[in-house]
Amino acid sequence: MTPDLQTQERLLKGVRQEVRNLQVMQMRPGQSPEKLKHLSDLERSARAEVKLRLKAIAYTKAQSPKQAS
Repeated sequence: MTPDLQTQERLLKGVRQEVRNLQVMQMRPGQSPEKLKHLSDLERSARAEVKLRLKAIAYTKAQSPKQAS
């Protein structure tokens, strides 16, 4: 069973905040190249999660009218 729309939107908001936090962490001076690469990989992963959550929300919205009838 998929989470309801409100739960999905809350989870999306959290992942978007994670992307912003990772961007800020990358801007801090004095980061080693290894740490910057790791933070960049984490940000890419979080962005992919955002895309998946958006697709899940779109799917849930598309299914809602069908379930009502």
